[in-house]
Amino acid sequence: MSADERLDPKRRLAIGVLALTMATGGFAAGRTALRPREHVAQPIQFNHQKHVKVVGLECSACHEYFNTSNHSGLPSLELCKGCHGEALTQSPEEQKLLKLSDPLPAFQKLFRLPDHVRYSHRRHVASGGLTCETCHGAIAETTAPPASPLVRITMDTCTACHADRGVKTDCTDCHR
Repeated sequence: MSADERLDPKRRLAIGVLALTMATGGFAAGRTALRPREHVAQPIQFNHQKHVKVVGLECSACHEYFNTSNHSGLPSLELCKGCHGEALTQSPEEQKLLKLSDPLPAFQKLFRLPDHVRYSHRRHVASGGLTCETCHGAIAETTAPPASPLVRITMDTCTACHADRGVKTDCTDCHR
C-alpha cells in the first residue's frame, strides 16, 4: 500500500471518534428503548420502611403466598384493614385507606416477566433460600412505592445467581 492510499492519523482519529460516538449513542438508545415505558402508580403510598423496619412485619405479612406459590401476592383491602380497621396514625395515606371500600384498587406489579419466562417465588425462596433483597433490593427502606423496580433483573442476573449457587442453567428450566 502506498503512502497516498493510507489515511493520515488525523483522519483515522476522526473516524475512530465518530465510530465510538455512534456506538455509545446506539447503546444508550437501546437501553432507553428497552426500559419499561410506564411507571407504576400504586393506590396507596405504602411505607415499607415503617411497616418492616419500625413495626417489624415480615414480608409475608402482606405478601402471603411468596413461600407457597409462583407469585408472592399483593395485599387486599381486607388484609390492610386487618391492622388498619381504625386509624393508628394521622398519616394521609392511612386516612385514604380507611375511606376505601372493597375492592381496594389493585396494587400493580413492578416486575413484568416475558411470557416465555417461568419464575416461582416458592422455588426461589422456600427451596432456594433467597431473601427478598436478592431480587427486590432495598425495598424495605422505601417510604413510598417505587415507580419501577429497584433492581434491574436480566437473564445475566439470573444465570450469574444460578452459577454462584451451583444451580442448573438449562434453558428449559426457566424458559417455556
